Amino acid sequence: MTTIGQRFFDVRRAKKATQIEFASKLGLSQSALVAYERGDRDPPAAAIAKICQEYRVDPTWLLSGTGIMFRDNLLQMFEQAIRLAKDFNLRYEVNPSSENEINLAKLFFQYLIENGTISDDMADVLTRRMAANE
Repeated sequence: MTTIGQRFFDVRRAKKATQIEFASKLGLSQSALVAYERGDRDPPAAAIAKICQEYRVDPTWLLSGTGIMFRDNLLQMFEQAIRLAKDFNLRYEVNPSSENEINLAKLFFQYLIENGTISDDMADVLTRRMAANE
């Protein structure tokens, strides 16, 4: 499992920022950032709050490594879950109900939050499981 310092590095790399740029935006010295990224020291609460604020990093992901890196991705995942639910609900039901579509969208969204992505094959498996449980 990755450390919080490695996740600081992952955010910096995702944002294509140098250590100097990244540290400056977070109000840190470059040497402090290097120490966090290497795992020599844990970042203070102020640095954790600042990275979440400045880069819209999901605090759960930053602290635990679970979920998604950026909160902006939640809206995209939500939209993807709705599109998939519409598509798969039409595929499996002649007269799809709104309730089934909503439940399927919830299932897809939860899967996306936990895994970051969903293949058509996995969406198909989840849809079949949901249909079997009804």
